[in-house]
Amino acid sequence: MFTPTRITLVVAALYAPGLWAQSGDLAAGEVRTLPEVQVRDTVLRDYRADSATVAGKTPQGLREIPNSVSVLTRAQMDDQNMVTLWDALSRMTGVQAISNDITQGQFHARGSSLELQNDGMPSTLPLSGYQQFDLGMYDVVEVLRGPAGVLQGSGSFAGAVNLVRKRPEHRWARTLVAQTGTWSNNRLEADVTGPLNDSGSLRGRAVVSYIDRDYVYNRVHDTKWLAYGTLDFDFSVRTTGNLYFAYQDNDSTGFSGLPSYTDGRFLSVPRSFNPHADWNGNRWSTRDAGLELKHVFGNDWTATFRASRRDQGFFFKDGYPTAGVTPETMTIASYARREFDYDYRHESADVFAAGPLTLLGRKHELLVGANYSTFQSTGRGANPNSPDSAYLTVRNVPLSDPPAVPEPDVVYRTGSQSVTTQAGYYGKLTLNVADPFKAVLGARLSDYDYKSRTAAPNPKPTPWAYGGHGSGRLTPYAGLVYDLHPQLALYASYADIFVPQTQKRVDQSVLPPRVGKQYEVGTKTEFLDGKLLATLALFTIRDTNRALADVSNPGYFLAVGELESKGWEMEVVGSPWRGLDVSAGYTNAETRWINNGSSTGLPVSFWYPRQMLKLWTRYSFPEQVLRGVSLGLGVTAATQSASGAPTATVLPRTQNDYAVVRLQVGYAIDRRTALTLDINNVFDTTYYTRLGGTNTYNTYGDPRHVVLTLRVRYP
Repeated sequence: MFTPTRITLVVAALYAPGLWAQSGDLAAGEVRTLPEVQVRDTVLRDYRADSATVAGKTPQGLREIPNSVSVLTRAQMDDQNMVTLWDALSRMTGVQAISNDITQGQFHARGSSLELQNDGMPSTLPLSGYQQFDLGMYDVVEVLRGPAGVLQGSGSFAGAVNLVRKRPEHRWARTLVAQTGTWSNNRLEADVTGPLNDSGSLRGRAVVSYIDRDYVYNRVHDTKWLAYGTLDFDFSVRTTGNLYFAYQDNDSTGFSGLPSYTDGRFLSVPRSFNPHADWNGNRWSTRDAGLELKHVFGNDWTATFRASRRDQGFFFKDGYPTAGVTPETMTIASYARREFDYDYRHESADVFAAGPLTLLGRKHELLVGANYSTFQSTGRGANPNSPDSAYLTVRNVPLSDPPAVPEPDVVYRTGSQSVTTQAGYYGKLTLNVADPFKAVLGARLSDYDYKSRTAAPNPKPTPWAYGGHGSGRLTPYAGLVYDLHPQLALYASYADIFVPQTQKRVDQSVLPPRVGKQYEVGTKTEFLDGKLLATLALFTIRDTNRALADVSNPGYFLAVGELESKGWEMEVVGSPWRGLDVSAGYTNAETRWINNGSSTGLPVSFWYPRQMLKLWTRYSFPEQVLRGVSLGLGVTAATQSASGAPTATVLPRTQNDYAVVRLQVGYAIDRRTALTLDINNVFDTTYYTRLGGTNTYNTYGDPRHVVLTLRVRYP
């Protein structure tokens, strides 16, 4: 299928120097043979992607990237009937998904939280803790595990998630999806794309989806709709543009898990139990708009400019326990009631050029660019800690569903503002040292600033306080790839990243940024004529300069904290034989404090299981056996995790090893229409998507449930 990426590359090839002769260059009757042109596309219709953009802006072969990269294609999303980013990332190799509430969560890898990219643009809007768009507007989800500092800038050492939007296609295509399932889980989606003029120089795509559903938790309801539209237009054969707009509205009942007993034990209640008042609610409203301009030069170089702006509103009103349940009386000492209204604005721009470079008789690849992003947060509201807001606390509430916590008449008495700004210049050079050997060198020069203040309606607004800061920070990268065999590549890499800090030394100076360093070695192997790709990676990460309390000067800090994350990962993706598709990943990782005071030697977070397994496989029977029938099997498994270390009075809440199994039965009615029945959590395993404190966030995963999906495609 010709996607915009494929078309752009074809245009680039056709207009490369020497490929086409100019008028008058050919003698009469002379025929010139054109060289072979190989086209690689990032948006594929099978499980195995040949390339990714998360590590280099332009499509790079996965074997050419000396890092761990996983790619979730549109085919995988459709086959597994994925709807939200939670669905996608919770099933990708090495990623741990941790729920916050039913609208958003946290996504971690290798011992820290992942960063966000949109179409390759780094974002200062965090991935975790903020609602993202549903998958209806995306064609590919890419995950780079390990520091992504050259292209990302400041951030954690975990890596980055790149969300690649759907683009218009050159032929008309329509898709309709209808779903229904347990807990009145109903969803509709429509996706239409095609040319908008006779020449095909203007193309469009529109996606609309709507969700209306309940959950296993009592009195919890969710409605969400998404609208996405995008246009591609060809100014000329060399210059193209893209515009897009997306809007998502989500109105849901607030639910953020259960408290525990005051001694740390889990509550003995059904998974449907809801300890939150029935007036709890969340509202997310997200608008995103952007553009892209791309020019292909005659020397195979391309220049690209991208810019976007996201405006997001988040309103919530809730009452939640601030203490555990006393077993003797089955009461909760206090409930906090609060209400907040936040406005978030994220703006970003990215410009880069990429192309070949001839040096010492060999052809190399160079990428140079610059980007800028800013994230502004403005909030106002009321909570029990606000001035004159003690009335928002309710004492001694019996545990019940719903609890006897009346809805308050809230007066806003607090406000806040913060601004995060980041800019940088980056470059990456891939040296073709010898036919089987490539060296990748990269660097970024970054500026970073963060400021915050107390604002109205707080009765005592404060001036801006400047926190994390970095100027001219250099982030290096180096990697080696050696093709030991046409189907086997060995690689090694070093990556660096920095994170500004706000804590101060006793001399009032701000601590230097944290510095994360990763060493990774691995192999990437193709089997069965490239139909199956297997990767194996070993990594060691040190995060140094972390703030540690200065015991000689209470209230001040020293940059001497250090943690270590190490382990190995394995992934297998592709189609080993006709009709069988496989995606499997295994992670074995350990994090611990090298120096963190009394925590030295302990895990960085007890949340992180030592081992995780993600498996999905789907088999479509041949026509002569069971025409149109397919069977799918999915497994998500993890070893033991806990809410924290034991104390003298409170035990950690511990989740033992568990596995959640999914089964799917599909039937293709004809070449356009297919039905699938997903049976999720087949064995009704009891598990938690988050282990919280004694007051809240102990969240059950869904029990056994089913989803029936009808998918119709034209043509």
